[in-house]
Amino acid sequence: MATDTSSQSQDAPATHKTKLPAWVKLAKTAPKEADCRDWQQWSSYLAARKDVAPLQSLVSGKKSSPFAWALFADEVIDSCTIPLLEKLGEVASGRTKPTAKLADELEAWLGSLDRRIAERNLVLELLACTHALPQLTSVLDADLWWRILDKVMSHAIDATSTNFEKKIFEQGLAGELPLTLAYIFPELKACRDLGKAAVQVIDEGMQSLTDGEGLVKVDQLLHLRALLACWTRSQAMIQATDGWKLSSDAYTQYQWTVRHLLRFTRADGTQTLASGLSGVYNKHLYHTALAQGKDEEDDVIAHLTLPNAKGKASEWQLPYPSYESTWSEFAYLRADWHRTSPRFAVRHDLEPLIVELESREDVLLSGAWDTKITVDGFVLSPTSNWEQVGWLADDDGDYLELEQEWTEGVRLQRLFFMAREDDFLWAMDSVLLTDPAQKIEYQAHPPLTPQAQIGLAEETNEVFLDLPKSKATLLPVGINEWQSDSSLGKFGMVEDKLTLRQTGSGKALVAPMFFDLAKKGQGKPLTWRQLTVAEKLVIQPRDRAVAYRVQTANGHWVFYRSLTEKASRTFLGVNLISEAVVARLDENGDIEKLLEVQAS
Repeated sequence: MATDTSSQSQDAPATHKTKLPAWVKLAKTAPKEADCRDWQQWSSYLAARKDVAPLQSLVSGKKSSPFAWALFADEVIDSCTIPLLEKLGEVASGRTKPTAKLADELEAWLGSLDRRIAERNLVLELLACTHALPQLTSVLDADLWWRILDKVMSHAIDATSTNFEKKIFEQGLAGELPLTLAYIFPELKACRDLGKAAVQVIDEGMQSLTDGEGLVKVDQLLHLRALLACWTRSQAMIQATDGWKLSSDAYTQYQWTVRHLLRFTRADGTQTLASGLSGVYNKHLYHTALAQGKDEEDDVIAHLTLPNAKGKASEWQLPYPSYESTWSEFAYLRADWHRTSPRFAVRHDLEPLIVELESREDVLLSGAWDTKITVDGFVLSPTSNWEQVGWLADDDGDYLELEQEWTEGVRLQRLFFMAREDDFLWAMDSVLLTDPAQKIEYQAHPPLTPQAQIGLAEETNEVFLDLPKSKATLLPVGINEWQSDSSLGKFGMVEDKLTLRQTGSGKALVAPMFFDLAKKGQGKPLTWRQLTVAEKLVIQPRDRAVAYRVQTANGHWVFYRSLTEKASRTFLGVNLISEAVVARLDENGDIEKLLEVQAS
């Protein structure tokens, strides 16, 4: 943006030799004492005005900077960013007087902006500086002060005319930044005029960047907290300004995004599927978002799920904590809202799947679930993206099923079931062929985190996981319990990776894993078996139907999977025509179905 190099503005002669940017002109509604042409009068006016509340007075955390609530994920984060955000936040709040040293830092900072234009978090520095500018008049000379404001204005104007490839970054640069200029400097016509258009950018972003229920695309999930921080600060300013208002549709999306903020919070406060600064927990972001969202259910959920939450709350009548979005290509299975409850996140926009399993304050799995399939000696490869083919959440648990096409017409179906009360995760891969094969070889690596200490049984195939705050057990239910019989496969360490290897023949192979996450009974006796399945009194081969029984100290369950067209079959005296069943066995041997997928 051009700067007037004359000693006075073209629109109004200055009484002091202050070089004003060409765009500077007072709004018609500006108070008469707001004379920007006179530096002394202008700085005195900004210091004394009461009708523009500091952002910190509108949000939680008077002693912290709202610009440091959350950072966008970025490969490059300047080492000065966070210290600068904190310093400017304190100045903007009025808690700290700006110093001459800070003035020197800002002059150097101003000179660095052009070469840092690609940094995603530079927008936070621009925002923090804009909010602090009224207080900075005490240490900045008029020339530097106006050059800084002119540079911020230039970034905002450029952003409003830019077609962003990744729209999520438009929200800060073309939304919150011009909104902030309009909020902080309503006396300046050019700043004031940015306000309503900026509200519209925020409004449209809330609706277009989410799936209709507040969730962003899964590849943008790393930026969820930074985006919600942007929307929350903006909403605080919008509410404080007459004439500004979000549409009801946009505000509804904002409320849903606040729910997701709570939902995707790990027990330690960091964000699910995130690492680094973008996933750091900041309680003031949560407190302010909850206050802006004004949802009583979210207040109860926050008591249940956030670190160090005070007070007690009941889950009675709360919505299910799980969530699935085909649009976002993401699913989240979760037993309940309590902070330590088991939860399983699945990102299925990539090959291989990205997953995260957390239980009782420990992350067990995190990363890519690699799978290798070989048919009659030929190594196959995926030829399509993952497609969601089944989802259900009810009182018994959460069910997700995905499907992917591989070469040679093979399909890989992956079923997950998170039991709501029984504290287990059932993960089952089904390899489906169009023609029978002599040998099907399957290999998978559940992505254990480095903190999981792996213990192998001496004679059996279960694997014990020792974590910092909990224990868990993995059962490779599709192979024999005893290592002495490896006819169906093996489970153990291969090249430092926990690896399940299974073999089969015919037109299908099923490879299930049972994750025992219960606190009760870890280390105590357990067992599993492959069950006989019959159809019209004829025992069925494993490429037509399979059934399993698992018993731990926490319970007793059976699992069934049909691999053919709809058929009436029997196992353990139970007759089924379903495609898949997960059931609890009681003391009398009766089954209580937790999941039943009807055959098509």
